Formats: sequence, structure tokens, C-alpha cells
Amino acid sequence: MREAIDQQRIEAVWGERANRLSKRAVLHGAGQNASPVIVLGVGKERYGIDLSDVAEVLPLVRVTPVPGAAALFSGVINVHGEIRPVIGLRRLLGIEAVQNSDLARVILLRIEGREMGLQIDRVEQIRWIGAGDLQAPGNADAAWSQHLTQHIKGSTKDLLMLLSTEALFAELHTGVTT
Repeated sequence: MREAIDQQRIEAVWGERANRLSKRAVLHGAGQNASPVIVLGVGKERYGIDLSDVAEVLPLVRVTPVPGAAALFSGVINVHGEIRPVIGLRRLLGIEAVQNSDLARVILLRIEGREMGLQIDRVEQIRWIGAGDLQAPGNADAAWSQHLTQHIKGSTKDLLMLLSTEALFAELHTGVTT
């Protein structure tokens, strides 16, 4: 008899949870044309990458330098027995280095079966961005801004810059930035 009462209580709790979840408010901006973006921090700046291009968020791992590699590359890492190149986002964007943070991460990116690591300072959140929320990269006069625009798909009103994963992978082929 006691087991039947416990089972009824469990089913009541599950029913209540299911009802709450079915009435959960939709996230702001998570419309039909919105896509999830992982928001990354580098220094005081924030960048986004399409979540569909992220294979894994790795904890701070030891990156092994590669002698003779372009300065853009932090080195290589071992991910599940496979060696993957790692680009330092700070180096790519020309952001001054700071002391190591316990929150520093490597984001493993994957497109078309290829993988590479992107070294960042922190992961902030997952955010939904609609196509109408993005503005085209600006026409800045500074040389660093012109270099940056080739890696940026667009930016939001709150200055979140959406990175182009394809442009990041293109850096693997060139080995240098232009």
C-alpha cells in the first residue's frame, strides 16, 4: 500500500513538472529565424560562434607549441587521441595577453569533418541571435579593424561580434593573417 502511495506522489510530481515545462516562456529572440550562439570572452571583448560549429568546450589544456609555426598558432592539443591545431583568439585579434585565468578554455570547432581548437579566456553563455539582429561589419579606418572584418559575420547592437568559423579554418591553410 505504501509503495502505491509513493508511486502516486512521484507521478504527481512528474505531471506537475511536465505541465510547468510545457508552459515555459520562450527565450527572448529565440524565434524561427534565430540560431544559438556560444558567447566567448577575450579580454574585455565578447565574441560569438554559431553553436552548430562547436564540437566541444574543453577545460584549460596544455597546448604544445610547434617550432616554426606561425605566431598565430598556440600549438597543438590531444583530443581523444587525435592531434588538433589550436589558434589563439587573442593572437589572431591582436589583443594584449594577460595572466592565465582558471576560466580559460579551448573551444573545439568542427566543420565538414575538420576540427581545430580556439583558445579563449572564458565561455559566458548560450544566446539566440536572429538574422535581423546582426549588422554588417562596419567600415572602420583602423588597420586592425579592417583585418578583423574578414573574421566577423556581423555584430549585434550590444557589440557582440559573431565570428566566421570558415574564416578561422581558412587561417589553418594560410598560416598567416593578412
